[in-house]
Amino acid sequence: MISAMIVDGQVAPTHDNVGKPPFTVLDPTHVQDGQVAGIQAKRRKPYGQMASGAVIVAIAALFIWSQAANENLDWSSVGEFMFHPVIFKGIAVTLELSVFSMLISVVLAFGVALMCQSRNRLAAIVGRVYVWFFRGVPLLVQILIWFNLAVLFPKILGADTNQLISGFTAGLCALSLAESGYMAEIIRGGILSVSKGQTDAGLSIGLTRGQALRRIVLPQTIRVIIPPTGNQFIGLLKASSLVSAIGGSDLLTQTQLIYGQNFKIVPLLIVATVWYLILVSVASIGQYFLEQKFNPDGAAAGGSFRELIRRNLLLRNRSDLSRKAAQP
Repeated sequence: MISAMIVDGQVAPTHDNVGKPPFTVLDPTHVQDGQVAGIQAKRRKPYGQMASGAVIVAIAALFIWSQAANENLDWSSVGEFMFHPVIFKGIAVTLELSVFSMLISVVLAFGVALMCQSRNRLAAIVGRVYVWFFRGVPLLVQILIWFNLAVLFPKILGADTNQLISGFTAGLCALSLAESGYMAEIIRGGILSVSKGQTDAGLSIGLTRGQALRRIVLPQTIRVIIPPTGNQFIGLLKASSLVSAIGGSDLLTQTQLIYGQNFKIVPLLIVATVWYLILVSVASIGQYFLEQKFNPDGAAAGGSFRELIRRNLLLRNRSDLSRKAAQP
């Protein structure tokens, strides 16, 4: 088969696919008598994509225009309450709920994941039941149970339960426990992603099982669990709005308090929507940079397995030398 090519309208030498001498491809605009014009390939224009894109843009523009001119939305109220102090107070509570719940859930989930991987049958069963229960019960149900905990326990440590469990506290407990069930499976999956042979290799150089977990397994686990953890935090940001069912003072609760007074429901919900999108966008950017920091090719990813073994051997040798130096 013979290939042909025209570069910038000029004659270009080419070769066929069997190693024959090059021949000349002629510019089709300057073909002389008795010569055959070269074939100029052109990419097909994506008319279907262009048409569908134009339709989508047109529909979006019509929707935006119709709502921008909709007097019922009262856009002036949206601008009025976008930076209202009450809204900022709700944003602060939403961030507190999300961050604290995520931190608590990660700590709980790490312990539960280790229990699920434990050789102790009882610990493994308890860990799996924990995950089963808190992943199975809907989050809103857990929030309501925690808020009405006084029905089950009127007093906790001698104090009135209703005084201890506020809307914020109930939401924090429910979000933390519900999220820990999901995070436990994420962490367990990250631990399983590291081959058992690496732990055995760590044990063979004198590390304890705990040291092998800290120095070999966990550094490689982090880069596996970071992406799903970021997704879980973004989901937690949005799930924190369920705390409004018990008046948890979050962003949606504060929004409801305002439109409960002025009855401007949709404009205030637009305000809440915009702020949730801003929070999620910022969290997504943070997730991106975390993934870049802990990517497998980066130094922060824990390095290769060979590098981990080398570092641990050095630490082992240093500890042996220190022990010998301390002996009389």
